[in-house]
Amino acid sequence: MSTDKKQSLGKTFSLVALLTSASKFVGLARDIFLTKSFGTSMVSDAFNFATLFTGNILVLFGGLGGPFHSSCVAVLTPRKDSGECGRLTMQLLVWTAIIMGLISIAVFFLAPYIVPLVAPGSGDIVQRERLWQETTSQLRIMSPLILIAGLVGIGCGVSNTYNQFFWPSMAPAVASIAMIIACLFVDPDAAQRDKQGYLLALGALIGAIGQLLVQLPGMLKATPTFKGLKVFTSLEPGTKEYLHMLWPATISTSIGYLYSYVDAFFASTLQEGAWTGLITANRLVQLPLGVLLTAMLVPILPRFTMQVAEGKIDDLKVELRKSLNLLWFLALPMSAILLAVPTPIVRLLFERGQFDAHSTALVTVVLLYLVPSIFFYVARDLITRVFYAHKDSKTPYHVGLCAIGVKLLITWLMVRQFNLGLGGVALSTSLITVFNLSLLSFFLRRKIGRLGASKLVKPVAAMLFASLACALSTAYLYRLTSPTLLQFNPGLLGQGLALALAAGLGGLIYLAICYLFKIEEINYLIKRLRK
Repeated sequence: MSTDKKQSLGKTFSLVALLTSASKFVGLARDIFLTKSFGTSMVSDAFNFATLFTGNILVLFGGLGGPFHSSCVAVLTPRKDSGECGRLTMQLLVWTAIIMGLISIAVFFLAPYIVPLVAPGSGDIVQRERLWQETTSQLRIMSPLILIAGLVGIGCGVSNTYNQFFWPSMAPAVASIAMIIACLFVDPDAAQRDKQGYLLALGALIGAIGQLLVQLPGMLKATPTFKGLKVFTSLEPGTKEYLHMLWPATISTSIGYLYSYVDAFFASTLQEGAWTGLITANRLVQLPLGVLLTAMLVPILPRFTMQVAEGKIDDLKVELRKSLNLLWFLALPMSAILLAVPTPIVRLLFERGQFDAHSTALVTVVLLYLVPSIFFYVARDLITRVFYAHKDSKTPYHVGLCAIGVKLLITWLMVRQFNLGLGGVALSTSLITVFNLSLLSFFLRRKIGRLGASKLVKPVAAMLFASLACALSTAYLYRLTSPTLLQFNPGLLGQGLALALAAGLGGLIYLAICYLFKIEEINYLIKRLRK
């Protein structure tokens, strides 16, 4: 790779990381307001169950790296300077709107029948009926999010094709701000609060509309052109390629989404608030993880695609190894800190209002079982993009399809046989991530040959050792310093200082050990900080 290309990729990585970080932190603020208003209650459970069919689709399908984005980039990139780009973009928008619009309508009318299948609930019939009615009501309000998701995905794809990264990275913040505003209207009276779940659904809908509107400047870069009925009757070659890629890519993305249905099914049979606890912990994990993956995958996907098109498989392997090392280098210390002091982190971020000590305990248990999956999760998502670069979305699809039954079996064993409760649901997620990565790695070797994994052993071993030292030192330093700091200020300031001091010193120990082991990524980090 030339120096100019390296610098360009590095600048893009930094820009996307910065924008995505800002968006993710706004999302964290949304979760803080939501949990403060409703805690881990039936209303918050209902909203999160409704989000399964709507908001999750917007995040997975409408975001950067989703199937609509990836398929759009693949077909528009080689045509962006041709005359057909405008016609193709319009046709992609129209056909996506038709497909996703029909699904939205179906979900609206079938909501009363869908909800009990996914969330059978626990306790007596009265409690189950309350949960089902509340979830159905919110789901119907949020059903247009399914249509909006497809259009947002196209907008992200067009923007990415023309090297526009601001709004695709920041658009989720618009949706989060709408949710925060909705929470401000929640009545503090407990009797009224239980009847105000519709505010969450309305906030999600308004936020999604805003997320779509901010994509318009990026879409206009392709100058979409409407050619009358031909947009329906005469498919552009790129549209056929797009639809051919979209179906397996959507299904393969949906596989991970289907895991959520399995989790929701079992979580609904546990105590009230279990599903919200699982969702809150997962979002806390996704905060650093989402920043890393989005920042890396958005600029690297076109690079992988170009290397495959030019037949530079050896360059692709080098790029893949470097990307894996960089992701692990950044993800491992974050994982170590989350494992070292999970309860103080959850307490600092969420324990206020309706989110009490019981809610903190729920989320902490999930974190302990979920955090180990980060190491395997980042590798799985990066490797999946290599298949997409080969225009092969079927292999990840088949792997994910195979894993559904395994996920169902593992979750059943953990919850029903080993009685691990909500922790068992989280542990099954970690185990199925390892299973997915193993299968994808096997098929990747058949596609590009040996990756040269032996070159990863030394740096990864050093990073793991450094992460262990980071976790132990963070836990020890927090126990050592927190009593004094909390005595000085028992509020947010004292909690924040105690965590920042322990995590900061733990992170420095991690960097020092990596430096001693001459990990290449430490030099990259130093160069970026100097710039």
